[in-house]
Amino acid sequence: FASWDEVNVLAHGLLQLGHGLKEHVERTKGQLRELGGRLSAHNSSLGRLLRQAREAQERGERLRSSSARDLGALQSLMDAQNLRIEELLQKIKQQQYKLDKQNLQIKSLQSKVNLLIPLHHNKTQPPKWKINLKKSLNLTNKSQNGKLPEGCYQLFLAGQQSSGIFQVQPAGSQPFKVYCDMTTEGGWTVIQRRMDGSVDFDQLWDAYKNGFGDLHGDFWLGLEKIHHLVQEGKYNLLIELEDWEGNSQVVQFVFSLGGESTAYTLNLLGPLSGELENAIGEFRQLPFSTRDRDHDLKADTNCAKHLSGGWWFSTCGHANLNGKYFRSIPRQRHERKQGIFWKTWKGRYYPLKSTVMKIQPTALEAE
Repeated sequence: FASWDEVNVLAHGLLQLGHGLKEHVERTKGQLRELGGRLSAHNSSLGRLLRQAREAQERGERLRSSSARDLGALQSLMDAQNLRIEELLQKIKQQQYKLDKQNLQIKSLQSKVNLLIPLHHNKTQPPKWKINLKKSLNLTNKSQNGKLPEGCYQLFLAGQQSSGIFQVQPAGSQPFKVYCDMTTEGGWTVIQRRMDGSVDFDQLWDAYKNGFGDLHGDFWLGLEKIHHLVQEGKYNLLIELEDWEGNSQVVQFVFSLGGESTAYTLNLLGPLSGELENAIGEFRQLPFSTRDRDHDLKADTNCAKHLSGGWWFSTCGHANLNGKYFRSIPRQRHERKQGIFWKTWKGRYYPLKSTVMKIQPTALEAE
């Protein structure tokens, strides 16, 4: 057995070990309490952060939901406004169409009123031979004064029997050259000829106003010159048409022509004569149109651009003697519609071979 001293030493050692363990435990407890406090503070901070994150997320969701609702409402409002604008534009187009129709009806009534001028006016006119004699005397006097004749019919009355190019000077105009077609019926001033396609008729307003082409071949005399020629009164317009089989037709009617301020409006003053039906349209007054000056009566289409050339278009499908010249009939329908056509002869899609338009004063035929 161990001695008492050894037991005491062992007990003293165990006691010191116990005190050391106790102190270590106390220190460990303190550190654990400190760590627990820190962890608690961290948890508390983390909880606040999580709450703030959830709140931010909820605010974002609410904002997105609100923005989506606002954007949807705004889009719906814009769609409704666009629909309303489209409806208003359609109503405006309808009103414009009605106004155009009413305007055309008014013009048609005005033309009919013009045709109802008392007939005794014609009865008071001198016989044809007196008119011709007066014109011949006037031409003789003008020739003596060194002035030019006003047109081809005066040349005919003065004894000119051969067709050709002559210098004329209508009242208020500068002299210019015309082609005179001298027939048994008198002298006709040719204002348009199409026979070989040597001249491009797809021209702009200024070209149609001033004229273009070759008086010996294909040409357009010019709206301003035609206006000066016919401004003194009523004139006959004779149109000669020829197809590719050698057949021909003529159309004739009485007309007058307004100046540039009216877009050179063609006024039909009587019914058409000849075997063909009217292809000008039911309107009595037709302004002239080119692709850069759209005056046609079809509100939603530029007929000159849709077809070709310049013409007195009513709508786009009745007649166009200034269309594109084809030396043979195209196979494609969309090409044929751009050609020279008179709808009541050969139809809408038959491009004619040749045309001639010529004028003569109507007063010279009065009996």
